Amino acid sequence: MKSLRWRLTLWFAVSLLVVVTVLAVSGLWHLDYELRQEKWERTHPAHPDWILHGSFTEREVRDILHELIGFWVIVGLPLVGLSILAAHWIARKSTRPVREVNQQLAHLGATTLAERLTAPDADPEIGELVRHFNELLGRLETSFAHLREYTAQVAHELRTPLQLIRLRVESNAASMSPELAEELEDELARLSNYVETALTIARAEQGRLEMHPETLILDGCLADILEPFSRLAEAEGRRLRWFCSDGMVAWTDCGALKQMLFNLLTNALKHGEGDILFRVKRRGRRLVILVGNRPGQSPAGLQDGLGIGLRLVRALAGQLEATRVEFRRGQFFWARLQLPAIAPSRPGLTQLVPAIGLI
Repeated sequence: MKSLRWRLTLWFAVSLLVVVTVLAVSGLWHLDYELRQEKWERTHPAHPDWILHGSFTEREVRDILHELIGFWVIVGLPLVGLSILAAHWIARKSTRPVREVNQQLAHLGATTLAERLTAPDADPEIGELVRHFNELLGRLETSFAHLREYTAQVAHELRTPLQLIRLRVESNAASMSPELAEELEDELARLSNYVETALTIARAEQGRLEMHPETLILDGCLADILEPFSRLAEAEGRRLRWFCSDGMVAWTDCGALKQMLFNLLTNALKHGEGDILFRVKRRGRRLVILVGNRPGQSPAGLQDGLGIGLRLVRALAGQLEATRVEFRRGQFFWARLQLPAIAPSRPGLTQLVPAIGLI
């Protein structure tokens, strides 16, 4: 689909060519009529009372018309080309406010709704559109703030009842069948985990979650996460294949990083199939952690990136300084986590934790 700029250029070029063609054809038709049909009369210079009558021959008419067409081609085509270039420049300049607004919209998200669009050089129509967009962003910001506050309040209110129910189940476990007591405890633990996760997301999205970034050597932090997930993958007939370069050191919060990786690997086990790929590498002054897996038959949580686990990863990454996360879906689902890197100071995970395995 052609862009608006090219459509404007094409419309101008076609309009110009139509106008030029109509003028050229009508001019040639009129000249052909004058040369072929009309007779010319002129006085003799030596005898003013003489009147000479005559007309152009067919060859002379063709020569005159061919010369005129050649002149129009030589002069007209370059002018048409220059007009098209000028039309493209004008169209590009006219659509620049639209491109600037699109770029600003591309950087807006749930955590940046407080920002507003600007288009100082825009036409009144585009300026009005930007104003409506800003009003919409204001309403979305208010709605998101109310939703986050409501989520935090609901999660907070549910914590106490769930804890009480769990204590009641534990105290009366002797009077229940072991299967029923175990099932109830599992369901209550799952609900409690959801409530705690929702409360953490609400706090993180509201900027009320305390972070304590520090110089973190990744070997110990990753070993606590990767080893149990490697065993879980083996129990399902899968493998956790990982690679980490030597001496990886980051500036981040260890607890938040563990929580993000725990959620990403849990999603990979729950929604994916086949081997799970885990890579850590350095890109300039940043560390990049990649977690990838082949999507399963019903990856609803991964398809839209709106699952509670991935939402918590986004919320925690938004709270950490200079940390970014993105998700890409294709034949593989990739989660890409970028952390600030610090110069290496000791051997990395590949030498200290060899039991998990390398790619």
